[in-house]
Amino acid sequence: MSIRTISSVKFILIVGALLSGCTTTRQIVVDHPSTQASQFQPLQGFQAIDGDDYYVRLISEFDFKGDNVLKSGCTNMAPSYEKGDLSAALIYSVRNETLKFNREATGFLYQATTGKCNFTFDAKKLYLTPWIRLDSGKETMVDYNFYTNANSDMDVSGLVSDVNTASNLLALTGVGMGVAVMGQVAGQWVKGNQQTAATSTPHQTAKHSSESHSLPAATIFSGKTGTLNQTMFKVYDVAEGGFNLLGSDAKQLGELKIYPEILPSLLLKTTADGIPDARDLTFEEIGYSPIKSATGEINLQQLIEQSTHPSKPNLKPDWNNYQEVESNCRKLKLVMKDLGFNKFDRNAVIYYFLAKNGDWNNYNISRQRILHEEIRPKVMESYRSKNFANCLAPDDYAVMKSMGLPVNTQSDWDQMGEASYKKAQLFLPLKSIERQLVAVLKNPNKVEMERQLFPLLNTAKNGDGSVLLQNHLGDFGLELLLNPAVAPADASVAKVDAAVPVVPIPGEGMIITANQLAQVFSGLLINDLSCARPVPDGLGKYLSNAGILLFTTKEGGPRVKGGAMEFEFLGGKITRIAFQLPAYRDFEQDLQDQSEVGECRIDPSFLTKLH
Repeated sequence: MSIRTISSVKFILIVGALLSGCTTTRQIVVDHPSTQASQFQPLQGFQAIDGDDYYVRLISEFDFKGDNVLKSGCTNMAPSYEKGDLSAALIYSVRNETLKFNREATGFLYQATTGKCNFTFDAKKLYLTPWIRLDSGKETMVDYNFYTNANSDMDVSGLVSDVNTASNLLALTGVGMGVAVMGQVAGQWVKGNQQTAATSTPHQTAKHSSESHSLPAATIFSGKTGTLNQTMFKVYDVAEGGFNLLGSDAKQLGELKIYPEILPSLLLKTTADGIPDARDLTFEEIGYSPIKSATGEINLQQLIEQSTHPSKPNLKPDWNNYQEVESNCRKLKLVMKDLGFNKFDRNAVIYYFLAKNGDWNNYNISRQRILHEEIRPKVMESYRSKNFANCLAPDDYAVMKSMGLPVNTQSDWDQMGEASYKKAQLFLPLKSIERQLVAVLKNPNKVEMERQLFPLLNTAKNGDGSVLLQNHLGDFGLELLLNPAVAPADASVAKVDAAVPVVPIPGEGMIITANQLAQVFSGLLINDLSCARPVPDGLGKYLSNAGILLFTTKEGGPRVKGGAMEFEFLGGKITRIAFQLPAYRDFEQDLQDQSEVGECRIDPSFLTKLH
């Protein structure tokens, strides 16, 4: 808010009453304005003060000092005032060329008429401007004018009445478009008032005076420093003839103050550190926020819908159409800014507008969900690609996050991507073993199966081509499948000659060769295979060197329906294979709790086949 300084004298004396000849005069005297500065800092979490951070409005307030000077002086000097009328007024002229905002308002009005104690002194608290975004509000300029008359044709009280009538249209607390509309109304009124005043000619014997001055800037900000300037000037009542302010008859009526008030949000509550809090709302709730304008009070959603802005958004787009939602997000942002809302209110409205869109919710997925649900990297990339870049800049996401809204910034996505990559790296050995093992299990040729298995198996005791085999699945003829005298794919495998010795598999398992394992796999008559998941450790985590896959069998196989196969590996080779029930190691429950782990998602219907 810029200012021009006109007066350079210490006191501005405005004659309040000048009676004829030797009669006593009474004067309203106004001291030269003084300025008191106070500092304001950037909001917590922000490096500098931005004109988009705050709203500002100007307030005029009169602070009475001491006893009621006018009333006490009335009794002592009443006989001297029985000869005529006195009126004095201070009128503000407020304008903002950027918003085309103009208005006039009365700082105070003093009136005294013939007779004892026939006077009034009216000095109410005034809001000189509505809330205006700081970057526009700093352009507001304020002039003030003092008018006095004694027995003149200049109707000061009438002028004040006209000003107050127009001001009633402007004493509102709207923002943006409301300011622009009110500015047009005020500008038309001021223009008409100035034309009327120019045609009035005071009486030749009129005893009146007037002076015009300008206030210093009310708000100044740059970088990390901001200044709010409060302007004050003292108002005196002076009795007895002349302008002797230093005499005993000069008494201070009070102090007129004009000061700016700043606020970071008009739609949201604020936290203890001054940051707006946008949590726990909906678009409907924030849309009901009342907004005052020159045409009356409406809610925010109606204000947007009734706007004549060329980019007026559709507040009910096809929520499944990303491009349409993003386009209307852009329009909403433009309209909200042109309506005068700052970055906090603007981004809170945009956040809850987008909250109905699935792509928005995917983009702002929580880190816990990414790590918990094992979302695949390709899926994550698709989420990240729909970042509403045609509507929102990185600063918009930072503002939303500062208000407590769960959004992902570029930094968040980088961190989540890195964490997801590291977790995916943990499962790379498992996926490699899985691919090789599944290739073996799907090979119908037992000889080729053995050749594939040999380099894949290893035990510390017997070296390459050997593996520890365990059976936790029950008695399904596994020992018979290991008998080299029985063809694994022969339907008569269960009728093997009783004379052939069958070596039982101990609880801790037994080491077998690649040839024997090929016989087992071939004899199982495997039909379907699931993907392999890491083995849960029972503590909410997973083993990095063991996996489980499910299998079903064809009709006539030794194991009806199928089961689970667990494999442990070290250094890229399988060291242990165990047949077991799907419920072993609480695997079934883990499938319910974690739908996807290690890029493996097993459909519940697969489990149904095993029961």
